Amino acid sequence: MKKPLLFVLLLTAFSVATLKAQFTIRLATGYAWPGFTNTESVTGPKIDAKTPAEDGLVPMANIVDKVMGGDSIYQPVHGSYGKGVNVTLGLGYMINRYFGFDLGISFLKSASISCNQYKELYLEDPVSPTGFDATGSYLNCKISTNVFGISLMPSIVVAAAKPGWKVYPYARLGLSMPVFGKSLQNVDITLDSAFANSPAISKSPYFLGVHTKVTLETQGSASLGFNGALGVSYRPIPLISVFAEVNGQYLTVKAKSSKITQWESDGTDKIPDRGVYRTQFNYVDQLTSSSNNAAYNANYDATKPKEDIRPTAAFSNLGFNVGITFYIGKEKKKKKDEPATKTEETK
Repeated sequence: MKKPLLFVLLLTAFSVATLKAQFTIRLATGYAWPGFTNTESVTGPKIDAKTPAEDGLVPMANIVDKVMGGDSIYQPVHGSYGKGVNVTLGLGYMINRYFGFDLGISFLKSASISCNQYKELYLEDPVSPTGFDATGSYLNCKISTNVFGISLMPSIVVAAAKPGWKVYPYARLGLSMPVFGKSLQNVDITLDSAFANSPAISKSPYFLGVHTKVTLETQGSASLGFNGALGVSYRPIPLISVFAEVNGQYLTVKAKSSKITQWESDGTDKIPDRGVYRTQFNYVDQLTSSSNNAAYNANYDATKPKEDIRPTAAFSNLGFNVGITFYIGKEKKKKKDEPATKTEETK
């Protein structure tokens, strides 16, 4: 008898809560920055015609490479793909005025992260005292990367919305789960025109062309992070509220694979010349003598994608959102006791 009674009590409690529940639709947009710390490494393509085993994603850096002397510079690039504009659609269910759930569907377009690389070229010159002609540059290279994607953000909502309050604080805490998107790395390389017609350059394994454009697309693997927000809501009428919030996210996404979708030198498509091994990359957690990687396996297969160590990308951020919430359904209010009806006439 106790179990049926307990079931009835739970069902009654749920029914009472449901009578006071409301569905919500939340629309928000805002901007975010990398957060309090900005120390995460950002990856970008390594474009190296001489050593194909090193093609792939490597830490981005600003580089000045002066082979014959002078100040060479190597400055790593740090940042987060979480920096940028986001738009969110939230579908919620408020059990009562104080507690509820929200499923956010968030679209992110990250800000561009870039670096510049300058590498000098020295040609053999028997007349020069050093044996080299040290004029001009080998190449100027600019690499930029950005991300767009969609994440699901299920969360718990707690609000201090006492009856009669039009302005009240709230908090949201939940998970971040990327479900769609990719990163784009764009490379633009320009060779010093003074060297373009030199036979020593055109025959060099480093020669890429006078102007080369490369696009690399990277897909992420399943990842899980956390997000939260603190905000203030203003509800002038029962059906609508507007809000402003500070929000943050902690998320690191592991790469699954990459593919070069554009390799154009002086207007000519060079992807067929590179082959599969130098065009497609699958990422793994370790490399062994059986991996399809020339640096670890002398018998690697050039007709298959290169296997490389899995890079990660930071998506952590701290920002703000503003938006509007629509409430569907009415909260059932307790009815006041009606006055007793007169059953007899006063004599």
